Amino acid sequence: MEVTPLHILLAKLEDEISYQRKIVNTFLFLSNRLPQDLVMRSLDVLRRTAQTLRLISLVMTELEDLTDPYMKEQALLMSSECLSLTSLLLPALEHVSPIFIEQIMVYEEPILDRIESLAEFIEVSIQSSEAIPTDEVSKTIEDILKTLEYHIRMGERTLGKIL
Repeated sequence: MEVTPLHILLAKLEDEISYQRKIVNTFLFLSNRLPQDLVMRSLDVLRRTAQTLRLISLVMTELEDLTDPYMKEQALLMSSECLSLTSLLLPALEHVSPIFIEQIMVYEEPILDRIESLAEFIEVSIQSSEAIPTDEVSKTIEDILKTLEYHIRMGERTLGKIL
């Protein structure tokens, strides 16, 4: 079996899904017993989330020329799962994060709603066997990514001034 760039991206995406599950469990189920230095760790998690969004965008770009329907479906399912986990992770991080995640807007819509609707769009497209406009999905993810990265930098600056 030939290892393509898509195979490598999907392996990395699978690692990110595992990481996100662990972090979501930590933040959701241990929220009342979280360590004090969590603000700094939350920025690390947000940066990694941004990298995950970039990875999903790369996967979408690779899908444009893919002809194997099984690989395409698997890539879309993993991307959707990762987006869904991101939509769980961001609100869980908000109470320890230096940024107000719920206030971030993308396309005049809250970032969480945008991520959730994108994940739902991918899932509906898979179930209905519709061709998914991967270039549009990739662009939307890139816009979400740029917005999130901007707010992460602002949070880092704010913390830098406080500490």
